[in-house]
Amino acid sequence: MLRDDETSLRIEILRFPLIVGVVFLHNYDTTVPLAQGLVGVAHNSIWVEFVRFFISRGVAAIAVPLFFAVSGYLFFLGEWSREKFFGKLKRRLRTLLIPFLFWNVLTLAVFAIAESIPQTQIYFAGSVWPPVRSFSRLDYVNALFGITAKFPVAFQFWFIRDLMALVLLAPATHFLLARRSALPFILALFGLWFSTVWPILWPSVEASFFFCLGAYLAWPGKSVTYLDKFGPWIFSVFLGLLILHSALPDRLPYLHKVVIAFGVPTLWWLTGPAVRMAKLKSLLIKLSSASFFVFAAHEPLLMIIRKVLYKQLLPTGGAAILALYFSIPICLLLFLVLTHRCLLKIVPSFVGFISGSSYRPHISALEAR
Repeated sequence: MLRDDETSLRIEILRFPLIVGVVFLHNYDTTVPLAQGLVGVAHNSIWVEFVRFFISRGVAAIAVPLFFAVSGYLFFLGEWSREKFFGKLKRRLRTLLIPFLFWNVLTLAVFAIAESIPQTQIYFAGSVWPPVRSFSRLDYVNALFGITAKFPVAFQFWFIRDLMALVLLAPATHFLLARRSALPFILALFGLWFSTVWPILWPSVEASFFFCLGAYLAWPGKSVTYLDKFGPWIFSVFLGLLILHSALPDRLPYLHKVVIAFGVPTLWWLTGPAVRMAKLKSLLIKLSSASFFVFAAHEPLLMIIRKVLYKQLLPTGGAAILALYFSIPICLLLFLVLTHRCLLKIVPSFVGFISGSSYRPHISALEAR
């Protein structure tokens, strides 16, 4: 169980905003790959680029690290025993592995069908993966799991793949955290993440560091609210660094990691005031149940919508680019939330199956992750 009701609520209301961040993160590029090559748009508006970078490469970049931290915190919360570990491992077969396989198989089927239809193959041919009809057995395995590739075919599921790997490695993590090596272990992972030195394909260094950081904070005597008293100061530093990073994108090599390092405690601190806003809290709790479905279904839909609109409209002005940048993810999010709500009324068991949740009360669903 979570340590207190407020922490439970703060984690719960965080889920959907982080998913919104993931969608905007994937919506950043203004070029899309088609069969005949890249179709892109050019603009010379500094402010348009600043806004897009500020949101997608700044605020939204915090979403995945914070998700891993929350996952590590929830997995290691409470007493540790062999029996409890294997119980959690068994539960992850339902909450992680089954949805992972379902959505990757579904995405692969969508690609196969679309590539075989002349009217749609232009939007799928020439992508990262070769045509599905030419797949070998190894290609199918690689597409499903991303064994030798950075991503599986449903590329957002690299998060779930890495999370499953970290769950399997949890006994080793517990061994290191249960000794005096805990803090040096976390600091070493931080150094590896910050320097991007990591010899392992997956789990990634980002996944490993933030998952283990969450696990460290779940340890008795540690507090996830310790930095809250410094929240306004951390937020101020984060905002200043983010503005600098957005004004000088990619010119300061390590600034991106510094922004994330300050952004994670900033977003967590902001959940404190949010739980005291009754209407906002109620809305975010309602949206929370759709979080995993939106995460799973937003790709390849987002990719398809972006390819069609960019090819047909070819926006060149800054205003048009910014309009597409906001309207595409917002409309997609509304569509997926409404679809999730409709499916829950029609086939609730199926929605639970593909989302890895029984849709009991929110907190139990949260802890199942």
